[in-house]
Amino acid sequence: MKVRQEKKPAISIVINTLNRGPSLHATIESFQWLRYQGDFEVIVVNGPSTDNSEEVIARWKGRVRAARCPAANLSVSRNIGICLARGEIVAFIDDDAIPEPEWLEQLAAAYEDPQVGAAGGFVFDHTGYDFQAQYCVIDRFGHGDSSVRTPMPHLSYPKSLRFPHLLGANSSFKTSALLEIGGFDEEFEYFLDETDVCARIVDAGYLIAQLPNAYVHHKFAPSNIRGVNRVPRHRYPIIKNKIYFILKHAREFYPPEVLLREQSTFIEYQRTEMASAFEAGLVSAEDVATFNRDVERAVETGLRRGLEGPKPDAMIDGAKRSAWSGEFMPFPPLPDADQCTLVLISKGYPPDHSHGIATFSRDLAEAYAARGNIVHVIAQSPDINRVDFENGVWVHRIVPKKHLHLPESAEIGLPQDIWNWSASAHAETARIATHRTVDVVEAPIWDCEGAAFLFDRRWPLITSLHTTHHFWLDSHPERRQDPEWMASYSTPLLKAERLLMENSDGVRANSRAIRTEIEKAYGFRFDDTKVQVIPHGLKPAKIVETATDDAATVVLFVGRLEARKGIDVLLAAIPRVLEEVPSLVFRIIGDKSQLSPSGKTYAEDFLASESGRKFAAQVRFEGHVDATTLSSAYASCDVFVAPSRFESFGLVFLEAMRAAKPVIGCSAGGMPEVVEDGVCGLLVPPGNTKELAEAILRLVRSESLRQQFGQAGHERFREHFSVARMAAQSAALYKTARNIRLTQQNER
Repeated sequence: MKVRQEKKPAISIVINTLNRGPSLHATIESFQWLRYQGDFEVIVVNGPSTDNSEEVIARWKGRVRAARCPAANLSVSRNIGICLARGEIVAFIDDDAIPEPEWLEQLAAAYEDPQVGAAGGFVFDHTGYDFQAQYCVIDRFGHGDSSVRTPMPHLSYPKSLRFPHLLGANSSFKTSALLEIGGFDEEFEYFLDETDVCARIVDAGYLIAQLPNAYVHHKFAPSNIRGVNRVPRHRYPIIKNKIYFILKHAREFYPPEVLLREQSTFIEYQRTEMASAFEAGLVSAEDVATFNRDVERAVETGLRRGLEGPKPDAMIDGAKRSAWSGEFMPFPPLPDADQCTLVLISKGYPPDHSHGIATFSRDLAEAYAARGNIVHVIAQSPDINRVDFENGVWVHRIVPKKHLHLPESAEIGLPQDIWNWSASAHAETARIATHRTVDVVEAPIWDCEGAAFLFDRRWPLITSLHTTHHFWLDSHPERRQDPEWMASYSTPLLKAERLLMENSDGVRANSRAIRTEIEKAYGFRFDDTKVQVIPHGLKPAKIVETATDDAATVVLFVGRLEARKGIDVLLAAIPRVLEEVPSLVFRIIGDKSQLSPSGKTYAEDFLASESGRKFAAQVRFEGHVDATTLSSAYASCDVFVAPSRFESFGLVFLEAMRAAKPVIGCSAGGMPEVVEDGVCGLLVPPGNTKELAEAILRLVRSESLRQQFGQAGHERFREHFSVARMAAQSAALYKTARNIRLTQQNER
């Protein structure tokens, strides 16, 4: 018999924003990944903003409802949102906060108890790793106690001296309960505004549900109230509202002398805090002078308003609500195409890293998230643990810790630094899994980043093939000749690589060549049911401003300056080319620290040679550059060349083809699967200086051929190497791996 599911309550998400256009867009964008079985709408109350907030809201026209607030008063803005709300529940989130996907589902579950009038969850601070708020109770003076470690529903009763508290950045209320108590008291322009509502919700006989989940990440954008250091600069409202709150909620419980003592203590605390902030350089002398002028006014106003009580026009009434019209507008989340939560391990990740695996990981993560899936990337942090939501992807940057070896890793002698990173990434995945089901994990073969996942077997594991340690050794023969290095580092790494490739639940090969070469080098055959060839994909190129020199034809190289990338072959070919066409310019971009057999760098060798001295002005070694400079280099070059001796794929060729540039590579590895020889570029035998020089000369001498190859390459990129295609093929790989793991579990 089919169980009938109860319809989930409709929810109105309200964002109250003021001059935070960029963070506002990120907040709205994050709602596309909310997983809620009911309907929800998004209401943005803006104002009085003077930045680009209106433009941001306009981008979401037809998906969000919007209104303008005439005053820089959060309670006024919140009341407008309540008036507009057509859902059974109103959920407030700050304009610099990001909810996790289960946020609404977990908030709504609290209201299954009809006595609940408000509910809220935990709030991560700006790191995304530590909590800003968990459980909290507050008293009638507005003193908060965050030391409690459990929810306090037993304190939810009328006139309770201490009651549960919800942070405004992550709070929800039954709409009918908000209307019953009159909404927010507009005397609170900010500070104690949600505390006042919590007090009145409790006094009206409702329960406040404090949830151990329903996570929100609060990124603390600066505002007109707080600077980038989060220190309040203008404290008039803080002092005024504190006095008003005490008189409103504590006067019936305590004698006047107690109220006055609380008031004086709070003012002295604010005075001391302001002085400390000035000494630390966090506020200016003008801020301190303003504070001293405002204290007396804040006390006078707070006392007067507290004795008068709330103004009738400062609360929601029927007339105010009827002034705000509109129908419920369901927000369209992304379809959960694959119903998959992916954890992608990538030690390096942009913008801190721009090498091949880092770029591949970013493009895969963002493309797979764009299908509506939940994607986490675990990357290495140079300083602190932090979690950010970037282009639809949860990026966890963590500091590796030292971990004890598992018996399996100890048996093969896996190097400690390799194990530390893999085990740290595994621990972070386990942390994610405490509140979300992890469906599949993918890690690169490089540095055996998936080793801890293979030995633990908790989640299906995909290993993506890139350059392996075996092929790295081919470019570093001196290491092969070092017995101590081989025994302590290389041999264990080679064993771990083979274990990963043979025993993972799925294997991603970016080319047929990499599969063939690995099987030949490691002496085994992949399981055909587990391995899939999925070419890398790239996003369309961004349009960049380029400074062109019409007098010079530019040949571009991008890559590490090492033998495997064929830099020695290119530098040997360049003099031959320049003797024929002296007007050429060669731009050589990439890490130039790798030493040549001479003990110097390849750049130093070339510049010290006779050819280097002769052509120094035309051969420019630019080293590592930022992403903008690199994009501009691709856009402004005339020919791209990368004569690698081996590439498992060759992402740099895609980057050039994406910019409609003719390319020159080698007939080795995965390069022939990317570059169609004679159609979008030229392929030469690896290590052949003469043929490389001839290929460069052929292209630099023919503008028409360059245009023909460039256009053909761009079309090939669009047809075969899009990120959408890569993501769709990845979905099939993940599904296969999950099914394989499920079958294995059922057979046990």
